[in-house]
Amino acid sequence: MRNMLKEWIEGHITVTIRGKRFERLINLAVREGIHIWNIVRVQEEVGRLDILISDYFRLRPLLRQTGCRAHVERREGLPFWLIRVRNRAGFAIGIFAFLIGLYMLSSVIWKVDVQGTHMISEYEVKQAAEKVGLKRGAFKMNLKEPMVIQREMLTHLPEASWVGVEIEGTRAIVQVVEKEEGVKKPAQGPKNIVARKKAVIHSIFADSGKTMVKVNQFVNKGQVLISGIIGNEEMQRTSMVSAGGKVKGEVWYVSNVSVPLKQTRYIYTGASVNHQYLIAGDYAVHLWPFKAEVYKKAETSERRIQPSLFGITSPLGWKTETIHEMSPQVKSVTRDEATDTARKFAQQDILKRAGKDATIKEEKVLHVKEENGKVTLSIHYAVIEDIAMEQPIVNIPAPDKPDATKSN
Repeated sequence: MRNMLKEWIEGHITVTIRGKRFERLINLAVREGIHIWNIVRVQEEVGRLDILISDYFRLRPLLRQTGCRAHVERREGLPFWLIRVRNRAGFAIGIFAFLIGLYMLSSVIWKVDVQGTHMISEYEVKQAAEKVGLKRGAFKMNLKEPMVIQREMLTHLPEASWVGVEIEGTRAIVQVVEKEEGVKKPAQGPKNIVARKKAVIHSIFADSGKTMVKVNQFVNKGQVLISGIIGNEEMQRTSMVSAGGKVKGEVWYVSNVSVPLKQTRYIYTGASVNHQYLIAGDYAVHLWPFKAEVYKKAETSERRIQPSLFGITSPLGWKTETIHEMSPQVKSVTRDEATDTARKFAQQDILKRAGKDATIKEEKVLHVKEENGKVTLSIHYAVIEDIAMEQPIVNIPAPDKPDATKSN
């Protein structure tokens, strides 16, 4: 298989061979391990081929042996390109200076845009950005990480609640979210803490109000757990407060999950193609291959080579992008494996439904069924979760006082 990169780096030539024993020459060259390609019979005693420079000197003894003569028609590759560059030093220097200039221009921040400000002036934001090094004319390579810039800018902008920094080419975008004036929460009226769902009380802690239930007591949805009415109701000496506290209960769920016994996964086939790019600043120029096979499913990885000296990265570099072909593979799983996977999915679903800080106390598989290429599980869960919910107390009219006037 030809290695075009090696051919270009080592240099190759197109040679015209004249002689009656052209085929004999080719056979001898192949036997000696000489790399030749593009072999063409031009005339009866004239042929043409491409050969590496290093192999051309090994071909000379075979030319004498077969009585053929060789004439170099075309020279290609890096060695000959370097010779042409040396002969045109001014042109080469000009290209290099242009690439350096292009890289320098693309590595500098030329504009700082501010977005999202209303109360804070753009000038204040730009001043804060300048203090942390983000300003017009700053080199991108010398800038700190965006997260660091954002954190430092917040210290200079007390009126901002959030600052975001994004670099797009030679433009820096600073997005600001201003602080809103605190809205005073209205005074909370009297309320009860009631149950969100049916449960068995696991724990109850009242910050304010009167506890109405005990641990291990079954409660229905909407039942009062912590009352906002405190005092002695018999003596009609009560007051209403905003009840508060935490109540956790044991809640029961049943989850039905199905998992297929045949699962499709993608694996590497071993086939891959390398794309070579020349890096110049922020630009990458695709060099070869000119035509490459397109895979239906593939994964791409890349490797960059950009030398640096004294902390300054060269504007020129090389990038190799490798595209790996992938093909689907159907894998059969056992019933036990499918059951374990189904239980994991069910646990994730139950905890999501139960809410924050919920924990699974007990898990019990009620039923396992295998049909139509799937394993279906029915699982019972006992979950400890927060069941408290606020409920306003509707104003209760004060009871009429008994008439103290006695009838005569």
